[in-house]
Amino acid sequence: MDIKAHAERQGDAWVVTCPELDNFTTTAKRLDKAEELIKALASKQLGESICDIVVTLEAVMPGIVCDIEKAQSKMVEANKMQEEASAEIRDVVRRAREQGLTMRDIAVMLNVTPQRVAQLCDC
Repeated sequence: MDIKAHAERQGDAWVVTCPELDNFTTTAKRLDKAEELIKALASKQLGESICDIVVTLEAVMPGIVCDIEKAQSKMVEANKMQEEASAEIRDVVRRAREQGLTMRDIAVMLNVTPQRVAQLCDC
């Protein structure tokens, strides 16, 4: 069972509202504590097992949430670029080996150790 809740930061606490539970409203110092409270209430009101309840908290903090989303997007893009770079460098090492270059020559060209070249080589 999925339950959505809205959390807004006010002062040093979160004010959490859950429309699906008769507009239940509570405050919590931490979001994880609010999630536990909502699960317990939903279990009691709806007769569902706590293990079957998934709470989705939408946190509202102007500026911060947008910054989090931008940072997470950049992390995904950086991971994608890392994977592409890894594939490209492995291809470069493979082609250099096919042209007869030694591991040590490739290491000097790439500014890495010969051991690293061996790791990059599919040989």
